[in-house]
Amino acid sequence: MRYSIIIIFFIAFSLCLSAKEIDLKYGETYIFKLKNGDLVTGLVNNEVEVKDFGKGISVETQLGEAVIFYDQIEEYRLEEEQYRHAHRVYFMPTAVPIGDNHFIGDFELLFLYGGFGIMDKISITAGRSIIPTIRSEEQITDLNVKFTIIEEEYEDFEGKLHVALGGNLSFVNNDNRLIHAYGVATFQKKRSRLSLALFSKLGSKDFYRPSFKDNFFDINYANGAMGIAIGLDTKFTSWHDIHFIGEMWNANIAKPQDTGVLLGFRLANTKFGADFGLAFFTTPVVAPFFSFVWTPF
Repeated sequence: MRYSIIIIFFIAFSLCLSAKEIDLKYGETYIFKLKNGDLVTGLVNNEVEVKDFGKGISVETQLGEAVIFYDQIEEYRLEEEQYRHAHRVYFMPTAVPIGDNHFIGDFELLFLYGGFGIMDKISITAGRSIIPTIRSEEQITDLNVKFTIIEEEYEDFEGKLHVALGGNLSFVNNDNRLIHAYGVATFQKKRSRLSLALFSKLGSKDFYRPSFKDNFFDINYANGAMGIAIGLDTKFTSWHDIHFIGEMWNANIAKPQDTGVLLGFRLANTKFGADFGLAFFTTPVVAPFFSFVWTPF
């Protein structure tokens, strides 16, 4: 008997989910993914009903007014919420909160990480390397916590300003701990986000010697050093899913020669993101970078 009740419960629950009403705000711009794979962007005007086709919505697109029926819609989001990777450039955190864009990712196939948001204010990201040829105590670990303290819209400039404060704790091997505090501001337009971050190294030694198997590296990084980072993320006009991303880092502004630049592209939709590009360093070194991010939630 109890199994019958469970089966009935799940059938009823499934029917409730399938019968869920589509909740849209009239006068707002949405991006609709249709069941045939098409993407439609438009301003929602009002609900319509057509005999033999059922209910739908009238949408103002660039090509004119169109009607989209509810049973054609597979997924929809507000245009401003369509992009789920605004909380980061590549390495660099922006001031935009993670919100409900929780994710799982992989840098360079050797560093697994993930992040989640709390109440559109707190963003937490953590990761650990999985380099197969080195011991567990030689791996790299990272934890980042960010608090978005200001979100301000500017109608005159059709943009939005975010400001966040955060802290980062990293271990390059178990014995080499680095702590940073930072502030970041992001100015967001319809297609682009420009971020500026200032950060400082705190409470750690000045000299590090991380080891990876039989290889040692000497790193001089003064305690109290001030650094700066600039990040740009902009969408190409003609495509929904392709972005240019760029970062410039300097970990110690007293040493401008220690600067790195990352330039690349991002392919992204509501479920998946992939970054590809090149990193340039003044040593001089040029290295490829790539990452993959899954946003299934």
